Amino acid sequence: MQSYDGWRGTTTFTTQEREVFRGADGNGLMTARPVITLGPDGRAFGVFTNIRRRDANGPRIDRITSGGQTLDYTAHDRLLTHCIDGCQPAEVGVITLSETAFRIAAQTGLPLRVWGLRGRYDGTVPAEAFARVLAKVDDG
Repeated sequence: MQSYDGWRGTTTFTTQEREVFRGADGNGLMTARPVITLGPDGRAFGVFTNIRRRDANGPRIDRITSGGQTLDYTAHDRLLTHCIDGCQPAEVGVITLSETAFRIAAQTGLPLRVWGLRGRYDGTVPAEAFARVLAKVDDG
């Protein structure tokens, strides 16, 4: 997917959300999608995250790690999402990556461990998702 923001002068390339983990208790769920933004200040690489719970206790993320290294994670908002039969409290944010880390993830995937107030979850953003975004940007 590609979108242009005329106000900021940026073009964003991403994929559809991928479920990367579901908690054993059935309450915690994380979706993610790699993203590259091109703009007047250059390129930015990262992963959009949506971490939500199916109960009344919204997620509170302390940190996200990969291979024992703490990643640069910024929470953007805490909101109610996926309102079909009741809403799910969610925390949405972004993991900022270097271009090198993004390109490595396109080969290996990106294993994540999310540490939060309501639990710890493990999952992997698939390599194919990173490769798709890179192909769109590199071909353009």
